[in-house]
Amino acid sequence: MAWPDELESERWVDWSWYQNDGGLFHRPFDVDAFCAAHPDIQGAIIRACWPDGSIDQHYAHYYDGFTSNGLRVAAYLWPHPQQAIATVTANWRRAVGDRVPRLIGYDYEEASTFVGAPNSLVTSCMRASWEAAQLTFPGAIHMNYSRGSWLDSRVTGGSWMNEMRWWLAHYIYPIPTVAQTATSFEEIDARLPIDNGFTPYRGRILTTERVVAWQFTSRLAIVPRGTSDGDYLLKSFVQPIYGGPPAPPPAEKVPVEIRVPAGKTNVTVIET
Repeated sequence: MAWPDELESERWVDWSWYQNDGGLFHRPFDVDAFCAAHPDIQGAIIRACWPDGSIDQHYAHYYDGFTSNGLRVAAYLWPHPQQAIATVTANWRRAVGDRVPRLIGYDYEEASTFVGAPNSLVTSCMRASWEAAQLTFPGAIHMNYSRGSWLDSRVTGGSWMNEMRWWLAHYIYPIPTVAQTATSFEEIDARLPIDNGFTPYRGRILTTERVVAWQFTSRLAIVPRGTSDGDYLLKSFVQPIYGGPPAPPPAEKVPVEIRVPAGKTNVTVIET
């Protein structure tokens, strides 16, 4: 299976505290301005907690901003192989608060909390965290984030991995002779569907059917400061979760003033 063309995928971004407008107080950027400038972006996956489980300070701002602009919103959380699962899930609940999205990802890569954890512990963490996620957020759809090479080196895989959905990072050079990852979606769109049965490298265990999202770069030049990760999510995966195409942003309310003689008019307002 080749990764399908842009007509079968949606354009998403994912980011965290690191994407901001700079300045002394590291403020999050203006989501309304971002959405107005990038109407092609259909969804955002926002980090809700740091690897140690503490809350990402920008999660609520970005969650509310993208939601109010009619985009699909997801979150991602960090498992912690060296903490009790009850502590991890308590941190997850605290991080998302009452902003629980329909789709949640779980980040598996070599963060500081994974350093020193043996592969057996990482493997058991992945299995236990997946089961705990279903219980902690029963109304959400879940997926794991990782790289195929990391899975090969850190997880003792088995058929159980194909019970999970996967969002995989696999960065490519749009111009094969230039060692630079993509800075725009258009650079990748021009190559889709990619020949030779390309899908993001899955490692030794995962089947293509379980890969529902592809992070193809960390260098999108679309945020006020720094860069953003860029992702494609399969429409066949996303639309059953969120419905059809993303809703347009709500129209601004228009102020209307009607003057009538006091006590002589019975007025009924019907909003449609």
